[in-house]
Amino acid sequence: MATLQILTIVILFIIVLISVVVGSRAHQKEHEIKERRLKYLQLQNRADRMEQHIVGLKPLNTDTIVSDVFYDFYLENLRELLQYSDDPEKIEERIAKAEQEREDEPQQLNLEPDEMSFHEKTKYRERLTKAAKMLLYMRRKGRISNTHYKLCYTYLRWLNLWIQLNRQIIQANKNFHTGDMRVAQTLYSVIHSHLKSNNVDRPEKKELEKFVDQRMQEIMAPQIMAIQEADDPEEALAGLVHAMEDDASQALDGATPTNANEKGPQ
Repeated sequence: MATLQILTIVILFIIVLISVVVGSRAHQKEHEIKERRLKYLQLQNRADRMEQHIVGLKPLNTDTIVSDVFYDFYLENLRELLQYSDDPEKIEERIAKAEQEREDEPQQLNLEPDEMSFHEKTKYRERLTKAAKMLLYMRRKGRISNTHYKLCYTYLRWLNLWIQLNRQIIQANKNFHTGDMRVAQTLYSVIHSHLKSNNVDRPEKKELEKFVDQRMQEIMAPQIMAIQEADDPEEALAGLVHAMEDDASQALDGATPTNANEKGPQ
């Protein structure tokens, strides 16, 4: 009888022990599943944000300096996401798509661009601001060097300037092609002034400056010829300069692009 009681107690103890072990493992497995799911969501959200940065800048992108940084981070997140996804084929498709798109050539700088609406300008400025914040985050995390960060930030500043000057460029080109050279000359002068006063050092800016200078030369050629043939060249030149100053002053009052609040690289 005593032996039976002891055996019963041992069996019950073993059952309890097994229950504890199984329960502990089940709890641990549930915890691991939750952690895996949380990590998956974190990586997925991060990858989605990077994809949004890339897609958002693509219509303006004339240089891969920023997009390359974003693609590196995007692809790294997708590859890590493979370890946590229940559908790895879907992630592999995103990786292949990103790698293929990365090889696409950036947009060519179009010096006779389409006009942007106020909504479009606001949308692109917001994207540039978010991209700048992401670059700052990556620099602070040591993912890009300070030198690389400054080069990327300079490029974003150029894109911001390009957006600001869009209306003036459109109007100047339109008046040039329709033959209203006086208005075109004034607007090109305004654009030239804004470019000279901005310290962004980018090839695109130099290309735009060259374009504006060439247009100004074409516009001024007949006026210079007329001055040379005038009875009093000095008086004719003074009158031309005075007229240009008046036109430029009026244009600057009515056509100055809104300057976005900019914070320099840290």
